[in-house]
Amino acid sequence: MLSEQTPTSTGYWAGRTGAALRDEGDHARLWLGGEDRIPFLQRISTNDMRLLPGQGTATVLTSPTARIQALLTVLAMPTGLLLLAGPGQGPAIFNTLRTQIFFNDQVTLEGRGGALAQFNLLGPQAASLLAGIAGAVDDLPLFGWRTLAVAGVDLTVQRHEGLGSAGFTLLAPAPAGLAVKAALLQAGAALLDEGAYHTLRVEAGVPAPGFELTEQVSPLEAGLRRFCHEGKGCYTGQEIIARQITYDKVTTHLVGLLPDAMPAVEAKLMAEGKQVGWVSSAVQSIALQRPIALALVRRPHHQPGAQLTIQSGDQAIPAAVVPLPFTSETPPS
Repeated sequence: MLSEQTPTSTGYWAGRTGAALRDEGDHARLWLGGEDRIPFLQRISTNDMRLLPGQGTATVLTSPTARIQALLTVLAMPTGLLLLAGPGQGPAIFNTLRTQIFFNDQVTLEGRGGALAQFNLLGPQAASLLAGIAGAVDDLPLFGWRTLAVAGVDLTVQRHEGLGSAGFTLLAPAPAGLAVKAALLQAGAALLDEGAYHTLRVEAGVPAPGFELTEQVSPLEAGLRRFCHEGKGCYTGQEIIARQITYDKVTTHLVGLLPDAMPAVEAKLMAEGKQVGWVSSAVQSIALQRPIALALVRRPHHQPGAQLTIQSGDQAIPAAVVPLPFTSETPPS
């Protein structure tokens, strides 16, 4: 599980009002090559993988019981697919993919963690900062990518969903990582530490590996339905996901919580004397100046306004369910 850290305010406010830079060197990067790379990923993940070079998407690797193994961001390159995932997930994803390759699959699999530096540039000024030093990115479609030069280095720049505003993943040859980082900071980006990023992503209601994206949770429960293509053929876990959609069988939902005090992660959520969910992330919101949390809650207790109790150690903490993302209009209690 990711550790909880105290955020620094400079990077936090840059992420909300300017441009913030997060070093993602510890994130997973893998290369999927070979003629069958697209059919291979098509049969083992939730989204439609029929991508052309320059395009991209996100897709979920699921277990046979439709539980999340990893959320992948995919970049379709001319000769292969570059797969990105969360911190420390590279070896596990590599092993998962390797076990799915059949003897007659024309597929190659390589780790790219050491070959590439990776940064996340996010915030409402991220696009204009990139435009000022590299070139326009406003016209990039979601998950689309192009090559831009920063500090004389060719970068792969992919647009992603961000945390309430545009975000960009920047990939550079590893030896050039420090030069690229320095150029982005000189252009006005502020360093975003892990504590600040964690606070921003909880405020934005974005699930993360090790917190909401675990093998306890399905993609639909984690709010990832947009990455589960309903028209594609069979893939691992597809029958269960299809039934959940068709027969409205999604019984647990990702929600926001306003607790009266800071709860522990994994604390039980109680209603009418029964456990109805658990806390998945909790932070002290800088913008709202109060504790907030993400939780997985069984219906009907997931509806905004529901009053729950968090059993956190010896504490019984009242908490209200609220819509995501958290905003300045989020009620105080």
